[in-house]
Amino acid sequence: MFKKSLSGLLLLMIMARANEPVLIFTYVYNRPDFIDLHIKTFNAFLKEQYEYIVFNDAPNAAMSVQIEQTCRKLNVRCVRVPNHAPNRQTPSYRHMDGIRHSLETFGFNYSGIVMMIDADMFLIRPFSVKEYMKGYNFIGGYQYRSRIGKKKVMTEYDLMNGFAFEAKNNVVYTSACLAFMNMGQLPNKRTISFEGERIEGLSCDVGSRTYYYFRDNPEIKLKLYLAVSKDYLITLSKPLSEYGYDQNSIDFIMNNKREYAFQYHADANFLHFYAGGSNWPKYSAHFMQEKTNLVNQYIDRQIVYYQNQQLGV
Repeated sequence: MFKKSLSGLLLLMIMARANEPVLIFTYVYNRPDFIDLHIKTFNAFLKEQYEYIVFNDAPNAAMSVQIEQTCRKLNVRCVRVPNHAPNRQTPSYRHMDGIRHSLETFGFNYSGIVMMIDADMFLIRPFSVKEYMKGYNFIGGYQYRSRIGKKKVMTEYDLMNGFAFEAKNNVVYTSACLAFMNMGQLPNKRTISFEGERIEGLSCDVGSRTYYYFRDNPEIKLKLYLAVSKDYLITLSKPLSEYGYDQNSIDFIMNNKREYAFQYHADANFLHFYAGGSNWPKYSAHFMQEKTNLVNQYIDRQIVYYQNQQLGV
């Protein structure tokens, strides 16, 4: 009887974990309009229940209020990122501080899937996080630095299958733009760090300390996908439809100027505004508004495109 009760309790716990919402973190500096776009795309395309938390990293009180007001309007949680040290005011350091705060206060204590997403990264088609993570407990964007001074040639196999952990010739880690972690399955999860630092004398960026986590925990089930831009996609030998791109996305890729530098992530499921959604590179106001308009129009077309597909139109 006691064994039966234990097995029943275990089954209930497994079922409860399977039904946990995806916990989504994003880090917002000066684009509260991107919060609206996140909610719009998650509600249109994400197949799971989700809990969305905005980590408010506004540079001043006025912007902080705008972000808080947007969160209240959308009924989403807003958490202020603590003040940054004087030597950690650049975009990269601010991003690292926000990630660390989100994991320490919420992520490491969660037993389900945590999804970290840049504020300027948007879901663009129907997507199941749990289906995407089948067979894996950590997924992120492929980043590497070569130990032998050779740049890796990206292949079509890499695009379709992700990358193996190449310990011999490369320092391999994940970017912090988009990451999925099943916290209930990951070993030593509190040692996960997305800090950026030099590794083996090689200059690296945000997320580079995941190299140590991957190296020290070889039992994790890791997938590293390739983030791709128009420059890469137009070199492929097969039609883009064979790599998972819908016709609306193919038109968007082919018709936009390369200087907009849009990227696709996670096997064509996400669009990255890229090259500074918060405009840290200091593009002109006209350029940023034009690029923002293109993204909004594209996403609206995507929503209609997939709604019509569902209706058989």
